[in-house]
Amino acid sequence: MLKDANFLCELGTEEIPAGYLPPAIEAAKRLFIDNLEENRINFKSIEVYATPRRIAILASGMAETQREEVAEIKGPSVKAAYGADGSPTRALEGFLKGNGIAREDLATRDTDKGAYLFARKRLAKKKTADLLPGIIAGIIAQIPFPKRMRWSDKAVTFPRPIRYFLIILDGGGPLEIDGVASSNKTRGHYIQHNRMLEVNSIKDYDGILKQNGVIVNQQERKEIIKRDLEEAAHKAKGFLLEDEELLDTVTYLTEQPSVCACSFDGNFLKLPDIILIAEMREHQKYFSVIGPDKKLTNKFLVVSNNPPTPHVTAGNERVIAARLNDARFFYEEDRKVKLADRVQTLTSVLFHKELGSIYDKVQRMQDIADFVCRRLNLDGTLEAKIRRAVSLCKTDLVTAVVFEFPSLQGKIGRIYALEDGEDPDVADAIEEHYRPRFSGDRLPSAMTSLAVSLAEKVDNIFGSFSVGNIPKGSADPYALRRQASAIVEILIRNEINLELEELLDAATKNYKNGVRIVDSILQFIAARAKTIFSESGLSHDEIDACLSTGSSDYLELFRRARSVNEFRKNENFSRMLLSFKRMNNIVSAFRKENKAYPLSFDPALFRHEEERELYDFFQSKSETIGRLISASNYIELFGLLIEAKPIIDRFFDKVLVMENDTRLRDNRLYVLESILKNFTKLMDFSRIEDR
Repeated sequence: MLKDANFLCELGTEEIPAGYLPPAIEAAKRLFIDNLEENRINFKSIEVYATPRRIAILASGMAETQREEVAEIKGPSVKAAYGADGSPTRALEGFLKGNGIAREDLATRDTDKGAYLFARKRLAKKKTADLLPGIIAGIIAQIPFPKRMRWSDKAVTFPRPIRYFLIILDGGGPLEIDGVASSNKTRGHYIQHNRMLEVNSIKDYDGILKQNGVIVNQQERKEIIKRDLEEAAHKAKGFLLEDEELLDTVTYLTEQPSVCACSFDGNFLKLPDIILIAEMREHQKYFSVIGPDKKLTNKFLVVSNNPPTPHVTAGNERVIAARLNDARFFYEEDRKVKLADRVQTLTSVLFHKELGSIYDKVQRMQDIADFVCRRLNLDGTLEAKIRRAVSLCKTDLVTAVVFEFPSLQGKIGRIYALEDGEDPDVADAIEEHYRPRFSGDRLPSAMTSLAVSLAEKVDNIFGSFSVGNIPKGSADPYALRRQASAIVEILIRNEINLELEELLDAATKNYKNGVRIVDSILQFIAARAKTIFSESGLSHDEIDACLSTGSSDYLELFRRARSVNEFRKNENFSRMLLSFKRMNNIVSAFRKENKAYPLSFDPALFRHEEERELYDFFQSKSETIGRLISASNYIELFGLLIEAKPIIDRFFDKVLVMENDTRLRDNRLYVLESILKNFTKLMDFSRIEDR
């Protein structure tokens, strides 16, 4: 609880959905801070607490009045402020009267729009108590709840009816918000202590609520729940199956949480664990208990808003028995049909009205996966596994278990595939091709899973772009950004060389306007690649230098950027970069004016030994350069450039490239361009900054 608080506001409501509260807490705190700063009200700190039936805002060090400030006010232009005879116009008089200032307080200042009048005005200090009703009403109106309703004849809307306002401000009396007067009363636990309670001092607020069955601090409730769950699991001779999301949910379902240990018929353990866990978690908000052998037990834990009693235990056990009977029925019905026999059923399941059925999607994925297999030269056995995995990867979508528990798509498919006798790699791919499902999730593991996952994500992105579902701003309803990032991460982490542009070009026939949207998709993926490269510690110039080459082989691009990052620590890097940029600038400037001009070369036209030395050096190293590039050995390649630096410097010291004699000029440009061509396709050196 916030120490030394001198302001408290509690909104007492009927039960608000648990999922509404975490974002509401963040929003209320941000809005309150913004409003205090906007209204020039000083404060030290702000805390926001919430239970299902209240949202409380506390502030410490909140000033009783606004702080003094002098504001500069812009008035009319000088031209508009005075008439031809120099007398003030109505515009000036209105400005003076409206702001309560005299003509002698005016000053003239030049702006980009001409001369304007300005005045400095001391802003009035209002009492905080007079401003708070508007601030609180504004916060209530602006908290971004998923759904709001009007609950009475009042204008205020909220997810659930607001029953009372508790507001205590040191030095202030009751306030009125939207016609509802505040008081110094709160309410206890709605079942055990359902009465209004007088709070005469903010420091008594937390204690009064605890004495009456309410722990208002959500972090404190969460810690109590976790501790009690772990103790109950230990008493049941097991361990709590950690579930942070469920823990957050039950924290906002309770005001005074208690943990009740229950059990179900052990025969249900014959069902796959994930079905039992999903049934308990998603339908009942129960926590599972695992044994010392890491296997699921028939014990489960209930977080209740009331103390545990035999009646509570029996009621929860009766409910879960009915739920698990349903789950067993779904599972047994599913097992009457193998996954392979469900493939044709996918023709009746719509994926998107413009992209066809799930079956159509699988066929597109098959084409993409086939291309990946060819490009990576995968052997026939592995290619057959990938084709099998693609054909089965969506079949669990038409099972009863997934219909009941959508969160199990892929996961139950893996189990069913293993029960059907499918290859373990194929079964794993059915589950893993959805990864990553969320930020920080694991990537697919084996090549079978990787290929299916790439096919899935490429189809999702290509398909969405083809029908106009392109992420805009922060909106990304189909998680395309996450999938684009996953494509890049899969290629880099698994060291897969694959030109995405070639893959997309091969897939265009399956999508409306396929050819026209390839560039947009490549730009979209490149933007995600920039973020991934940056998060890996690479600087913006290293990233831009590599991504600007037009390549879409992100493994190779990452290797190049990382090599620049490592090599620039070499003390000779800057000098090498300067020499290389000099060559590049001369050739680029020439090509800008003469794009298709054919340069000719004749060694007999060398007029300086430095010309021959430069040409001979790179000619002698051409095979080495090709080998290093093929092996992605960019560090050694940069080392070769450092070796060439004194030769390049001597060339520029002695030789004028842009000679008036066009034969000599062309000969020298040819030498420079032939040297550069091996390197400029790797990265744009002009984008690398000299530090």
